[in-house]
Amino acid sequence: MRSRQSVAELGFLRLDGRKKQPLVKQLYESIRRAILQGTLKPSCRLPSSRDLVEQLSVSRTTVVAALDRLVAEGYLQSAQGRGTFVSRDLPEEGPFAETTSGSERPRTADLTIDAAELSPFGQQLELEERMVADRGTPKPFCPGEPALDAFPTDVWSRIVRKVWKTVSPADLSYGEAGGQLGLRRAVADYLRTHRGVECDTRQVMIVNGTQQALDVVTRVVLKPGDQVLFENPGYTSARQTFAKQGAQIVPMTIDAGGAKLDTSVRQACKARLVYVTPSHQYPLGVTMPIERRLEILNWAARSSGWILEDDYDSEYRYGQAPVPCLQGLDRAHRTFYVGSFSKVIFPALGLGYLIVPPGLTAAFEQALRIVSRPASQIDQLVLMEFIRDGHFGRHLRRMRKTHGLRRRVFVEELSERLGKRLQIIGSQAGLHCTALLKSKKTDIRAEQELAAAGILVRSLSAYYCSSTPRAKRQKGLVFGFACATPAQIRRGLAKVAEVL
Repeated sequence: MRSRQSVAELGFLRLDGRKKQPLVKQLYESIRRAILQGTLKPSCRLPSSRDLVEQLSVSRTTVVAALDRLVAEGYLQSAQGRGTFVSRDLPEEGPFAETTSGSERPRTADLTIDAAELSPFGQQLELEERMVADRGTPKPFCPGEPALDAFPTDVWSRIVRKVWKTVSPADLSYGEAGGQLGLRRAVADYLRTHRGVECDTRQVMIVNGTQQALDVVTRVVLKPGDQVLFENPGYTSARQTFAKQGAQIVPMTIDAGGAKLDTSVRQACKARLVYVTPSHQYPLGVTMPIERRLEILNWAARSSGWILEDDYDSEYRYGQAPVPCLQGLDRAHRTFYVGSFSKVIFPALGLGYLIVPPGLTAAFEQALRIVSRPASQIDQLVLMEFIRDGHFGRHLRRMRKTHGLRRRVFVEELSERLGKRLQIIGSQAGLHCTALLKSKKTDIRAEQELAAAGILVRSLSAYYCSSTPRAKRQKGLVFGFACATPAQIRRGLAKVAEVL
């Protein structure tokens, strides 16, 4: 008969609510590290979830979520009525082998790296908040995810087979740096017709997503130390891209009309570039009126500055007339226009487009040739056929209806269940809604508690520039409503109501 194992002493566990890392991840990593380093031995029984809640002063959902993940990954085993134990057979990628001397030596891949060994950019990434999620499986309410369950995979598969039957040896090569010419022509036709973009085929650069577009623009037009006017709050990854190139970020205040350029220009008269999301500001969701757009265009023309217009989810508007893009109004040709197929096709495709001003096409084709390989020729050919055959237009119309329904259900359900705790803003376009938090709880803490319950949202305060005082950051949560069915939205918001 096997002897009863003693309950592990977990006095080494220390969770810090002041850290950006969610509590559930801190607990998961602390227990996992203790198992791998031999502090917790195989077959050792852990304290009950109730004891851990009392010991660590955290919610039960936090403890249960961390333990469930460790069980799922094979580090712990749960026995009904007996408790939770450290597994005898640990995952192959994780265990540290015991040496003959009885000491344990961690594998190199699991050693903690001192942040001082990293570049400034690497150190910045170490400090960035990360969502506790497997991004391979969209969950309510992950921002930026479209209704992938509504994508016509049968049509796409048919086109894939058609392309492979007619593929040529040249199609299996790298192709042009700026992208497959037929796809560039199809994109130019679409943008001229539906977004009012003024461009010819050669101005269209097919890129590996929005991030590559931002990166190549930054490399070509910015020098270290150049000032960039940036929306505050704004798209965190774009801000990181500019900072990586040594740009000085100058925040622009956002109000009901979007970015307020006048104040920012007085503070940064030598700004080289302004980054804006005028059609649907991310993350507040407001739309920039024509007067503000003309102000930005006049600034660029007078100062020989550049505009980077990110139009990432402009295709989705609910009950509002389309607003002309900045690029189509720009007579001085100072605007770079960026869009992505991740929100209108599917993220795994990894394709986007960059419209460059006339006269810069050769420079950008050369830049793309240097910084990366072109996107897959086959994927480009499939997308070209998808657009040319009219499937793209039909898919967009269906998606507008699908997303519109999900948005309506989300807004109604949140207003009914959480109207006293959350105030929705900027819900007339795009794939997300931002809700201001009315309680005294911080939005970062709310995000952590929801993550522990399996709900993925982003805290609004995390989108502000680091120089912004906490007192001047709005508290709120950014919800992505498009990736969840109406039934999932109702269940998800019921759980949000329980947690908050």
